[in-house]
Amino acid sequence: MTNPWKRVETIGDCTLYLGDCLEVMPMLGKVDAVVTDPPYGIGFVQRTTGKTIIGDDVDFDPSIILDLNVPSIIWGADNFAHRVPHGQWLIWIKRAVEVAAPKTYGDCEIAWHSKDGPIKAMRLISDGCIRQGVEHGIRRVHPSQKPREIMDWCLGFVPDATTILDPFMGSGTTGVACVKLGRKFIGIELDEGYFDIACKRIADAYRQPDFFVERPKPAEQVAMKLGE
Repeated sequence: MTNPWKRVETIGDCTLYLGDCLEVMPMLGKVDAVVTDPPYGIGFVQRTTGKTIIGDDVDFDPSIILDLNVPSIIWGADNFAHRVPHGQWLIWIKRAVEVAAPKTYGDCEIAWHSKDGPIKAMRLISDGCIRQGVEHGIRRVHPSQKPREIMDWCLGFVPDATTILDPFMGSGTTGVACVKLGRKFIGIELDEGYFDIACKRIADAYRQPDFFVERPKPAEQVAMKLGE
């Protein structure tokens, strides 16, 4: 049987697949959690079947993630809230109220967490620097790229998960966060350009360890991120 991916790269504890996540995911072994930001609303079509699972008039179908039956965090789920079961909502507040943002930009982004719990929010302001293509000192290489601090925060909600899957890897920010927090990572990306960027960013993360920051234990991550 021919492998459904075009390339696979192993970088440290990270395994990255260039291919269609709908084809690659059934070939994977067990993962402990999913943390992802799917490209909802931009016309994602599976290559082999021609089935549109994301489009301007089609809600993203999260069943490809829900069927894994593991703890999951999915960004943008407010756009398809009727398709996810009851869970916890995570809010990234990214705009200062005193700064007028373009009408097409939201003041926050919302993720769904499969575990029940109260709404939690993290304030990490993006105003100003995002328009220059730089955010929190990091040059943005993907239109929906999240700051690493947001993915660090997400991983605090799945403290017992050793292997994290991101089936819509993009530029690899979830993978970078996993490297910095000592987690294993599996990423899948359909676009070869972004795949190459993710490979470089994750390799760079291994080459530039946080020597002066002690990696927290999982339980400590939750306490630090949530202030509990």
